[in-house]
Amino acid sequence: MHGIHSIIPQGHHSLISQTTVKYLSKIPALICSMGIYYFSSLPQAPFVMTTFQWQDKFYHFFAYLFYGCTLVFSIHFHKNRNTKKNILLILIIGCLYAISDEFHQSFVPGRTSEIGDIIADCLGIGLSVLLYWAIMKKKSISS
Repeated sequence: MHGIHSIIPQGHHSLISQTTVKYLSKIPALICSMGIYYFSSLPQAPFVMTTFQWQDKFYHFFAYLFYGCTLVFSIHFHKNRNTKKNILLILIIGCLYAISDEFHQSFVPGRTSEIGDIIADCLGIGLSVLLYWAIMKKKSISS
């Protein structure tokens, strides 16, 4: 087996049940969501030192690329095996979280809410979905 499922043992001899995998696969996305919320709650991110104009957009892009990958992992191992529906769900969850994060940030002293951040976030989610689609397409071709 190739793709994402190849990292989880299959069959009745598996050490981990599919139900356990379904629930454990949600943990990385939850941790990432909490991390994004935490850093958005700070008056200023502790590690951001601006050295070029669009640096904060790169941080947003890569943070949400990682977040999107955790959503892919979480949603892929759920019951639905329809790749198109999974992609749509990942895009909706990821982009809505980006919007809600910027809204939350607008209430944090010393922080601002920017449409450019939402765009960078959604582009990161989009790339994670594109990678997921490519893996699933390659898996279907090699099966």
